[in-house]
Amino acid sequence: MLLLGKPVIKKLSNEISKYIEAHQLTWKYVAIFLLSDDKPSEVYVGKKAKKAEKIGIYADIKLWKLWDVEEVIDEIQQCNVDTNCIGIMVQLPLAEHLKEHQMRILDTIVPEKDVDWLGTRLFGLAGFGKIDFVPATPKATLEILKYYWMDDYRWKTITIVGTSNLIWKPLAVELMKRGATVITCNSKTDKQFFKDTLAASDFIMSATGRKHLINKDVLDTNLEDKILVDIGWWIDEDGAYGDIDWKYYEDKVKAVTPVPWGVGPVTVTCLFHNIMAIGEQKNHISG
Repeated sequence: MLLLGKPVIKKLSNEISKYIEAHQLTWKYVAIFLLSDDKPSEVYVGKKAKKAEKIGIYADIKLWKLWDVEEVIDEIQQCNVDTNCIGIMVQLPLAEHLKEHQMRILDTIVPEKDVDWLGTRLFGLAGFGKIDFVPATPKATLEILKYYWMDDYRWKTITIVGTSNLIWKPLAVELMKRGATVITCNSKTDKQFFKDTLAASDFIMSATGRKHLINKDVLDTNLEDKILVDIGWWIDEDGAYGDIDWKYYEDKVKAVTPVPWGVGPVTVTCLFHNIMAIGEQKNHISG
């Protein structure tokens, strides 16, 4: 079974549009900081801007102008206090001269507007169960599985492949909170242990960006009840690919998300859905 993102996007978009209308947020804005000349980032920011317009707000894109770190901090602080700004996003990666200041820049965003969960305070609040909030990409993973009624993680073994702080850490925490046993693997994991772990897992969630890392050579047993979630992304002249060779597994596993029609498109919608998530828990976040 293919877990397609399109119906999930429709459901979440309707929810956030209704929230924006009900709370009179129409044509307020999200600030998006594009602080590098990274081409994929430019494309992604463009998609965010289009999504903002569709749900009834607009995106104020702060374009890269060789700002130094103090200029970036000052601009974010202005957005922090602007009541018309309902969300702040900093597109990663940053330009080289800003990378050493990344955590300072991200922690300048006030938690009430940190819809991408880039600062440290929201991670602490969510990790200890004070708020129910998940970053966009892990949230897209969970929302897809929820939509297709595959979100019972109790007593299940889940392997997460990858080391991204924005994906595996919050995703692992959320899955453990939901009763799962979580194993993480990375490039240093023993190859045989990696194969054995995949074979023994109920869910496999991969977010490395390595084309078809998971294929028949590393996973070809105990497939019938497995759910594979591809969070990776690879693009070349032949098209877009994920970590998982989903065409091979489509008829062999219980379910798999395809690339590019799975987690990726849902992530942008989840980013804006977090405006609602923060708004509904603002007192807990501020307190």
